[in-house]
Amino acid sequence: MKINKIFLTMILIALVATIGFVAAEDATIGPYTFTIPDGYTIATQTDDTIAMQLDANNALSFATGISDDIESSKQTLISQGQELISEEEIDFNNMHFNIQAFKTDKDGTTLYSYNYICLSDDGNFVLTVVTDNADFDSDLNAEDNVAGTLLGSLSTS
Repeated sequence: MKINKIFLTMILIALVATIGFVAAEDATIGPYTFTIPDGYTIATQTDDTIAMQLDANNALSFATGISDDIESSKQTLISQGQELISEEEIDFNNMHFNIQAFKTDKDGTTLYSYNYICLSDDGNFVLTVVTDNADFDSDLNAEDNVAGTLLGSLSTS
């Protein structure tokens, strides 16, 4: 009888653990596969772009096949009314990034966009984080940087 109770308890624990486990969703865009960060859902997806949404003011996009003219891309965003607030070069996960940070006002909310632009032999891509968090840490090594989480899971096929 005692063994049956132990066995039943083990089955219940395994069942609860299985129900509580949610597998992370992977996405493939061009030659790249990555894990969609916790809380984000796919809003739209094509062969070369994906848009992911957390809520009304926080989103991610990943696009391949972008232009290798970083300066032209930056000037396009500025001409659209976005204000460049910083630009830097960093290396992360064996990739080189040009990070352009912009801010813009949309419907009374200040939104920040951080464009992580990677130009490589494997192909060019940009990962953009849009947030209303003025204290967002754009360092890809920061624990709460959702871009670092996504790029840390990035692999090529």
